[in-house]
Amino acid sequence: MRRILALLALSLVWMAGTAAAAPQIAVDLATYNYPDTAEGIAVVHTFMLSNVGDQELVMERPIPGCHCTTTQLATDRLQPGQSVELRAVLDTNGFSGRVARTITVESNDPVHPTIQLNLVGNVVDRQSYQKPVSDLFNEAYLLVDVRDATAYAAGHLLGAMNVPASEAASRAAGLPPSALIVIYDQGGSTSTLAAVSQALHGGGLASVYALRGGLDLWQKTYKAPFVVAGGTGAWGPFVDVSGARAYSTGTLQNFDVSQLKSWYCVLIDLRSPSAYAAGHLAGAVNVDESGVAAFLGTLPSDIDVILYSDDGSASDRIVYGMWQRGSRAQSLLGGLAEWQAQHGNFLIVASAG
Repeated sequence: MRRILALLALSLVWMAGTAAAAPQIAVDLATYNYPDTAEGIAVVHTFMLSNVGDQELVMERPIPGCHCTTTQLATDRLQPGQSVELRAVLDTNGFSGRVARTITVESNDPVHPTIQLNLVGNVVDRQSYQKPVSDLFNEAYLLVDVRDATAYAAGHLLGAMNVPASEAASRAAGLPPSALIVIYDQGGSTSTLAAVSQALHGGGLASVYALRGGLDLWQKTYKAPFVVAGGTGAWGPFVDVSGARAYSTGTLQNFDVSQLKSWYCVLIDLRSPSAYAAGHLAGAVNVDESGVAAFLGTLPSDIDVILYSDDGSASDRIVYGMWQRGSRAQSLLGGLAEWQAQHGNFLIVASAG
């Protein structure tokens, strides 16, 4: 009888141990109360997820409560005792007042298969002269002049980089795969632009458009102030060319000059020459604060101009003064630092050499 009772007790202990063996998810702080934030500035917070159980924890992809929130999770599997950061970014553009957003994380934790993370706080109005990063991101493109270096130097669209048609295939791998690219030549030669488009598509670039009518039609329509001479059009490496490449033999897609005009803007980088050379938004012109007024005087009055600095404070100050004098230039809200907080190094390129 004693033997039977002993075996029964061991069996109960074993079953209890087996039942207790399970993954268990834990979070350092389920609700992040962010400080008052200007509309257009992203709320960025890192939640720490841990497996405090004694079996492997397997998580599903985090589910944000709305498209305005994005997440990054390095791994969806944690062994007992391991932790991982879940980076959450809430784009506040378009919001005002109290804004609360959730992120749902599902896992194989048998007790808490679903946990909810929260971002809660107040969004305050931005200044009317400030341009939210997300607005610029939605309008961003790479303008590529596919003529030879001599033709480029004689006159090109301000902000265009030079990739001669003969070099398109070899240079495609150095361009961000998810960027929208607008190519142009002198007169809109279908054969030339189709060949460049095929070369770029063959290099894994998904969105390539050709400017219908080329530089000739642009100048006929909008005259010379948008065209500048000089420079080599050379560019250094893009800081980030990661992402999936879409290799295809896509057909030539055209972009009308009116479409490009509606998106066209001049980016002015106010930072030091060394900071600019290390990495700037593609197409941006490096202008010292003292030279901004003179530079703007060379541009048409109806062109969109966006100034940016490191954190936006310098460009805010300059643009505010310009608005007092009737200008409608804008300052990139939060500067290059805010662009990187929301979009990493996308479209940031170093200077050549």
